[in-house]
Amino acid sequence: MKFHFIFTIIIVLLLTSCGPTANQTSVDLETNDVPRLRSLEPVKVKEEILLGTLANWAMLNYGNLDGESYDVVVVGSEPEGISAAIAAAREGQKTLLIDKKPIIGGLYTLGMLNMIDINWSPTHETVNKGLFLEFYEKINNRTSFDVKQAKRVFENMLADEKKITVQLGAQSFLPIMNQNHVDTLLYKDSNGTVKKIIGKQYIDSTPDADFAQLAGANFTIGQEDFRNEARMMAVTLVFELSGVDWAKVQNYLNNDDEVYTGADQFSAWGYGKEMAQYKPSQENVRIRALNIGRQDSGHVLINAFQILGVNGLNPGELQTAWGVANEELPKITEFLRENLVGFKNVELVGTADEFYVRETRHLDAEYKLTVDDVLENRDFDDRIAFGSYPIDMQATVIDEGDLIIGKPDMYAVPFRSIVPKGFDNLLVAGRSTGYEALAHGSTRTVPVGMTVGQAAGIASAYANKKNISFQSFIGESGLRHMKSIQSILNQNGANLYPIPTYDNSIMNHWAYDGVKFLRSFGLIAAGYDNEYRMNETITKAEFIDLVRRVNQYSEAPFTTAFPFSKDDEVLGKDDLTEFLNANSTAPNSLTAATVDHLQNQPAVDRALAYMVIKDFLENR
Repeated sequence: MKFHFIFTIIIVLLLTSCGPTANQTSVDLETNDVPRLRSLEPVKVKEEILLGTLANWAMLNYGNLDGESYDVVVVGSEPEGISAAIAAAREGQKTLLIDKKPIIGGLYTLGMLNMIDINWSPTHETVNKGLFLEFYEKINNRTSFDVKQAKRVFENMLADEKKITVQLGAQSFLPIMNQNHVDTLLYKDSNGTVKKIIGKQYIDSTPDADFAQLAGANFTIGQEDFRNEARMMAVTLVFELSGVDWAKVQNYLNNDDEVYTGADQFSAWGYGKEMAQYKPSQENVRIRALNIGRQDSGHVLINAFQILGVNGLNPGELQTAWGVANEELPKITEFLRENLVGFKNVELVGTADEFYVRETRHLDAEYKLTVDDVLENRDFDDRIAFGSYPIDMQATVIDEGDLIIGKPDMYAVPFRSIVPKGFDNLLVAGRSTGYEALAHGSTRTVPVGMTVGQAAGIASAYANKKNISFQSFIGESGLRHMKSIQSILNQNGANLYPIPTYDNSIMNHWAYDGVKFLRSFGLIAAGYDNEYRMNETITKAEFIDLVRRVNQYSEAPFTTAFPFSKDDEVLGKDDLTEFLNANSTAPNSLTAATVDHLQNQPAVDRALAYMVIKDFLENR
């Protein structure tokens, strides 16, 4: 789905107030200044912008600027972008790292998300190596890092690379396209001057893939790819407290008999029972069990406060969320002071400068990583990174819970997932790259993103050296170029290798097709232990709810009849037979395995129910 016009109009509004210089005319990039657009209705204006009128006009007025040339241009200074820029520079590429933000580090610095979501292998090694591991070692292998230290580490890593130019505080961007090729980047710097960048390769590492979106790449929004609605996971505002007694926190969480709580020297996680007692004063607000990261100052950062129902692409909704947070956080602090061991003397010091936004766009890439790819531990010949984090789907609205869809052992991210469909010199290496929404629940962690960023930087350098396009990589039989890129990545510490075969017993279950069908809609959550409870019974209410939600998410063009009430009685074989009859579904329309189990099983379990639902809905 295209959302070009929304952000192009933002660009039009932002590229204003440009004072004349020796190399430019005194013309502002506004819609009313484009003669063709002045005469059109607003809807037609949007269509004209999509057709490139603004870009053509911009080049007419600014195309004669003396542009600076770069081998690789990285847009966005998130950790992923820093990784991409460093990787390209170390391959000898003249590299520009450009961002609208005032400081580098993004989510780790401005967002103050300081507890690292390490992706562990079954042998308890991090699967993300290379530049991520280099960064991790420079912050002293801490489970939670000091934000100021992380900023210094990023700055020093960039400063060590003489091929990198860093440009922060840009006010706006406008890619100038030739078909699906980025020719030029026009941007407005912090002083309001429009400048031109001529790049050979471009990497979008902005959180929302704004640059790729402006370039014409397609995306799905939020979770519309599986639930047919653009809901997004909750946003979090990290907040800072002073006065925490860390010794008491460690002693309490390490001895409270809870399975998923604990604390070490730098991090603590727990207090779920206590926080469940907090009653928010506003709608669409909640606070979960606390993730707590220590700072060198002795203060702590808390990742737990969520605001639900926020569209992370809508500045107005984010601004409203700030007001909600400012009103709620003092009350949360008072609750912590009165109810949590080790928090008796806490004070609210401040908050992060930006929200931790978990989800917005999902790139329409040459290959879109799926939930089955993740949970089946799938490998790819064009692997550029690994992941192993659980598929952690935070709630989108207040009346639904968080879901752990499952926990992979280890899966690969293919190069094709960072190539916007059809583009030849643009990659997306960040949160919004080519992962389906459910797969994104695992891939969204920064360690995976930094590994992908490194691969994007090296792939860009390789494309320049060989004078070939990214489309050549993915269309080549034998993957000679990809193998060369993987070799360079391994020389730089990525440690890419074929994934071992891991035991995944659910894949051998007779009803696995039913699991995959319902899991693709986010309706089965196996948790951290991948327990699908296939042999357990299912209630009539659960069965009805599953069928109705699949119908809703898939916009089924038919009505389903239920010959029994929605209650907590266990679903029986007679109920299934009545259900099929009520919907004029003959037994021979079900798969042979489903018919066999329906006839011969003594009772209905989840496995049978899942397969009946799948067969019934797929054959309607």
